[in-house]
Amino acid sequence: MEADKETMGSYSSKQIAKRVADFCLGKYRFIFVSGNGGAGKTTFAKDLVSEITSRSAEVNYIDTDEFVLDTKMRKSAKKVWIDAEGNAHESEYTTSFRESYYLNAVEAIIYSLNKGQNCYFKLKKGNQFVEVKTEASLTIIEGVGSAFLEKNKETFGIFLMCDRAVEISRRIDRARDGEENLSREEIEKKCIERDEQFRTMVLPERKKFDLEFSSGEDYSLTVARDDFNLFQS
Repeated sequence: MEADKETMGSYSSKQIAKRVADFCLGKYRFIFVSGNGGAGKTTFAKDLVSEITSRSAEVNYIDTDEFVLDTKMRKSAKKVWIDAEGNAHESEYTTSFRESYYLNAVEAIIYSLNKGQNCYFKLKKGNQFVEVKTEASLTIIEGVGSAFLEKNKETFGIFLMCDRAVEISRRIDRARDGEENLSREEIEKKCIERDEQFRTMVLPERKKFDLEFSSGEDYSLTVARDDFNLFQS
């Protein structure tokens, strides 16, 4: 991962969650957590939820994967995209494409909260509805899709990224979304394509995030950029 500043230290997800909660509570309304597959976005977001609730503060948690188009729909359609070198590719719609999300639904939730109105969204699996409460101290929106949302002064952004080898290893360990029946070679091939898509479609959005971390093999997170100097001491 490219760093805009010299690496300043390595931390656990829980350590980072504590510092982010210290800094953001009472200062921001939203936290966006984005990055590539296997970087630890969900683990960190859940640690942050736990840290915030441990302080008797209420928090909303929204996973943008809940707003991804149906898998069969995405795999049956083809997307033509241009990589960084100008080469054209055709592939299925992955989560690295803005069009793979019902982002207007997430934007409607943000709009409702800004207007002081509670709202609900339905989980993709089952019939459960999740209430999003305007009185919550923070609303965490996690997932690759959060990179495509508009970020304003009330939003703090955290970007996590691991290298391709780590992503491949973690995708094999957690095999899902149809990958459980694939060989390592097939998973590697898909990861290489996803990585190229991510670097072309998502990575340019990271400049609007405030904190960047590189995720290592041991799940430690190394500070790559820290716009507010949260990790100077």
